[in-house]
Amino acid sequence: MDNLNQFQFKCSSCDEIHVGIPSLGSKAPNYYFSIPEIELKERVFLTSDTCIIDKENFFIRGCLEFPVNGYSEIFSFGAWVSLSEENFKKYLDLIDKEIRDQEPPMFGWFSSWVWPYYEDTEDIKSRIHFRNHGIRPYIELEPTKHTLALAQTNGISAQDLIKIYEYYIHGKKE
Repeated sequence: MDNLNQFQFKCSSCDEIHVGIPSLGSKAPNYYFSIPEIELKERVFLTSDTCIIDKENFFIRGCLEFPVNGYSEIFSFGAWVSLSEENFKKYLDLIDKEIRDQEPPMFGWFSSWVWPYYEDTEDIKSRIHFRNHGIRPYIELEPTKHTLALAQTNGISAQDLIKIYEYYIHGKKE
């Protein structure tokens, strides 16, 4: 099975047949969700690609990609990584450049939670790889025995992808 159109499943939440490997993601870094709603407007600057909290915590959105076992297409999860202020400014300098894949990777700390990887996914060492033509950077997790890092290296099953989809689209936890 290596055709994107061959990946399909009947969603147990909505009973619809979904075709194709989805792309999902988190709207903000984990830290954002710990801030009381009443304080968000004064403490947070959030766009679809960047987040600054308290003018001292800097995050960018990238793509955490997983092979899906048995399929040629990958599953992409929009995730957040914290950067130093220096690297964040460098990222901003590069964001509008068409060709940027020759830039060296940047170090960052993974700052998203990817359900159903129950282990703490906050602060996994990561490398941010730039890509050309406005494509969000690729997030490479440090190779460790952490279940999320193993999933990025070894791939995820179609059943795990369905679980992730049903959680992020319908809020279903098993």
